[in-house]
Amino acid sequence: MTVSLKTLVNRSIRNMGDVHPVVKDRAVTIIERAYRKGILAQISDGLRTHAEQQALYNKGRTAPGNIVTYAPPGFSYHNFGLAVDFFLVSNDGKRALWRVNKSWKQVATIAKDLGFEWGGDWSPFKDYPHLQLTGGLALIDLRAGKKPIFAIQTSYQPPEDDGLLEKGESGAAIKRLQEQLLDLGYKLPMYGADGDFGAETEAAVKAFQKDRGIKVDGIVGPVTRQELKEAAKPVLPDETYWVKTPPFYGNGVRAVQGTLASNKPPFYPEKGAENNGVDGYYGPKTADAVERFQSYYRLKQDGIYGSETRKKLLSLLK
Repeated sequence: MTVSLKTLVNRSIRNMGDVHPVVKDRAVTIIERAYRKGILAQISDGLRTHAEQQALYNKGRTAPGNIVTYAPPGFSYHNFGLAVDFFLVSNDGKRALWRVNKSWKQVATIAKDLGFEWGGDWSPFKDYPHLQLTGGLALIDLRAGKKPIFAIQTSYQPPEDDGLLEKGESGAAIKRLQEQLLDLGYKLPMYGADGDFGAETEAAVKAFQKDRGIKVDGIVGPVTRQELKEAAKPVLPDETYWVKTPPFYGNGVRAVQGTLASNKPPFYPEKGAENNGVDGYYGPKTADAVERFQSYYRLKQDGIYGSETRKKLLSLLK
């Protein structure tokens, strides 16, 4: 499946960072115009701190690697939010393509039509990914504190929402998705609910889809949304759970833990731990949460999830 324009735009906006708003607007326009020509392009870099510029400048000098820039900190338009770098991507959007071919040069032409200078036109050192919008100011002007003045263009309109959540997107909807996955016991150990749909979130979505017996593609569409909604409804098991070795484990235990944790007041198996202890294992901490629940509602306090505890939990869900 061809990567969507929405995905390329969202990735580009994220990678640009806090560049000048006109640079951002026109960079997105580059991605859109290229897409209409069948060229898949994406922004890889934008605003660059002096520390980041120094790290790049060190390559091939005091650090391993080849020389990638001749600009020390303060001597690149990236440092002032007036430059971006781009590359081409594969049809599925999963691989960066760095070959400077006809398509690459077409993207550069689109950029130049929008007022950018292209590093591929420089001599002798060529910087093919580089695009800069100077506003008529030299770097010495920018270092002196002068600000560029552009005629504001409003060419950028967010791509029409296709109703899908997929890798490369970011925002509040992604954060809510991640929180749903975490609540259901799917782990996001590296980044958690950070609002960015990366490889970790994609893997969690695929694991959820596999568990629910639906198409495994890592994309959250109508079917996956409905399954997430259904999965969030606690289905309390008829079984009896108590502390034993090995412990009871599975979705039934997780449903009990999740219902206890979402109660008002909540009874967490382990507050502050990952997912507040909702892990699918009926161990001493879950038994303690059950016992606290039983005490609060004046049930027999034995830490055992049985018919009476289930009955009370169900009554609170109505």
